[in-house]
Amino acid sequence: MRALPIGTARWLAISMSIGLVMLVSFAVAGPHDALFYAILFSATLSVIVLRRLFPQGRLLSITFVNLIAVYASMFALFVDEVFTDVGSATLAIGFVLPIAMFVVGCVWRRAEIRAVVSNPELRSTQGLLRSLVWLLPVILVGLVVLLLSRVSHPFVDSAAGFLVAMILIGLIVLAVGRDVAIFLVDTGLLFEEFFGRISHLLVPALAFLALYAHLVVVFASLYTVLSQFGLAAHFRIGMETRPISFPEALHFSIVTLSTVGYGDIVPISNLARTLAAIEVVFGVMLLLFGVSEFLDYAKERRRSRRRHSDD
Repeated sequence: MRALPIGTARWLAISMSIGLVMLVSFAVAGPHDALFYAILFSATLSVIVLRRLFPQGRLLSITFVNLIAVYASMFALFVDEVFTDVGSATLAIGFVLPIAMFVVGCVWRRAEIRAVVSNPELRSTQGLLRSLVWLLPVILVGLVVLLLSRVSHPFVDSAAGFLVAMILIGLIVLAVGRDVAIFLVDTGLLFEEFFGRISHLLVPALAFLALYAHLVVVFASLYTVLSQFGLAAHFRIGMETRPISFPEALHFSIVTLSTVGYGDIVPISNLARTLAAIEVVFGVMLLLFGVSEFLDYAKERRRSRRRHSDD
């Protein structure tokens, strides 16, 4: 398979990251909320500024956009827990503050950060742990605000209290901009390493999914034929006992094969229960053999790489 050009692959990665941010912003705020536009604006502008500051630092900009998606999720939980009375416009301003502070820190310490991002190198376990130290004061601010909200909720749950908390977090990010950059580059390298490894498992993964899909369709067809042409009732769907449709049978087949069992569709006849039990057994066996094949395939690839390196 021919690889994508490097430039195309990079812009594809950035586009996918922006898409993730857009999805999270829809879920967190909705398209008619100021926070929605703040999330999208800060992510897009950050990519532009970081790419201009560090043309060679593709890992920094891509990973930072993904971090914004994670930050938006944590921000939503934080607001829902503490700042329920703060207005939408104030929330949008507070969300942008730490991001803006990080960008300012990148400009301020441009030379140091450029040295980090221009020569990305995956650090040792201790180095990776040290790159996470900057999170501790941020978490501390969050814990202090959470404790204060239990003591004096009206004071904390206000625009002033919210902005003070976000300014403190922003100042911390400004002070440790280089450490944040190291963390982002390390995270990007880890993701590259991970996706590079799993890309070699594409062939067995497709084979597994093909067999899985066949089993889902076969059992869904059996459930439908049994229900539509049988004389007795075989399924209870919701609170109603009636013949199952093929789309409903597909849903039931998937949750049965995966052993999830939501309970919205229940087999009530002995024959339907027997079929479902057989499908569960097939699902467990498929999982066990599938994992075993994945491991054998990965071992074989490692042995093949060693043989080529020895030659």
